[in-house]
Amino acid sequence: MAAPEDDEEVRKRLADTNMENYGGKEHRDKQRAIAEKAAEWDGAGDEFGIQVWRINKFRVDHVPQDEYGTFFGGDSYIVLNTYEQDNAKLHNVHFWLGSETTQDEAGSAAIKTVELDDRLGDLPVQYREVQGHETKSFLDLFPSMNIMAGGHDTGFTHVEPVEYEPRLLHVHGKKKRVRATAVPIDIRSLNSTDCFILDLGTQLIQFRPPGASMWEKRGCNEKCTAIEGERHGKVKGGKPIVEWNDEENEINTKFWEHFGGKPDSLPDTSEFAQQKAEQESAFDAHVNVLYHFTNENGQMEVTKLQEGTLNRDILQQEKDDVILVDVGRVIFLWIGSTANGDEISHAMQNAQNFLYDSGRPTWTPIQRIFDGREPACFWKAFDCERVPKDIV
Repeated sequence: MAAPEDDEEVRKRLADTNMENYGGKEHRDKQRAIAEKAAEWDGAGDEFGIQVWRINKFRVDHVPQDEYGTFFGGDSYIVLNTYEQDNAKLHNVHFWLGSETTQDEAGSAAIKTVELDDRLGDLPVQYREVQGHETKSFLDLFPSMNIMAGGHDTGFTHVEPVEYEPRLLHVHGKKKRVRATAVPIDIRSLNSTDCFILDLGTQLIQFRPPGASMWEKRGCNEKCTAIEGERHGKVKGGKPIVEWNDEENEINTKFWEHFGGKPDSLPDTSEFAQQKAEQESAFDAHVNVLYHFTNENGQMEVTKLQEGTLNRDILQQEKDDVILVDVGRVIFLWIGSTANGDEISHAMQNAQNFLYDSGRPTWTPIQRIFDGREPACFWKAFDCERVPKDIV
């Protein structure tokens, strides 16, 4: 499996993929009429719970319910969460981009996200999600989440076992939030505190280092059992376990040969965790800022209104415009109740351009919300110097 791309490469591919490229009321009414006739959205939001669609080239395919929580890094997905709050039916739409998704599929997902938004009458809160940096609200939708390598045409069901490309699954988390994520088969992917599964198609080998928790060991075994069930007897040899202090045998020799041999030691903290610590330092240094977006003079103008500890009272004065609230961990787009169609239609595009110009990571979450339908996390952005870690 290829190593993850750097941020600039991801930016180039995902640029301009999460925007609402439509404008005034007449155009929006037309788009809504088109969305009403789109068969793929039949039943969308009718029942409480989640619905998942996967972008297949330029089509939208329903994902079977028993596959919810499994994502392919080469694809893009749309996840609709319909829930009840204060006796009202509400919707969140999550636009998920795999780290290796193509620009065409990401663009198709963006267009279809807008279409679903039209179908539901502009009601949803929209979340832009990027693989490996998903918001808590997205992760909470799935008891377990498995991110696999490859794309629509590379799933196991389309490939014979003898042709199956090996994959390494990183199993980490605790209690009911243990996740299995596909990572490069590289010694730098391993650490001494999490579990891993070397998936060879017809054989699954578990690696359980000494620092792995009981939750991860249990999750590792359960994931192997689930894969065995999906492959209907094609997996042979049970679920062998490799531990750090094992004497040399056929299984651990086979495992370590995929990593160029067994190293002298493994780090307690993975490269991912080290990057996470650096991100936390950047968040701690971030200064909150609030911007005003308007096109009253015929072109989009951006004005900084507040910096530091933000005061929510300003929103009452800006109901006819769009407000961007940047608190580091997340960028909120607040749409005033009387904002015009052009401002609404370009809100996500402007937010994304703002993100790129800031030099911040392209995976920074962006949430589009409406005046009067703000989620609780939005209000955590105000009256504080540093937002809480659980804001996303």
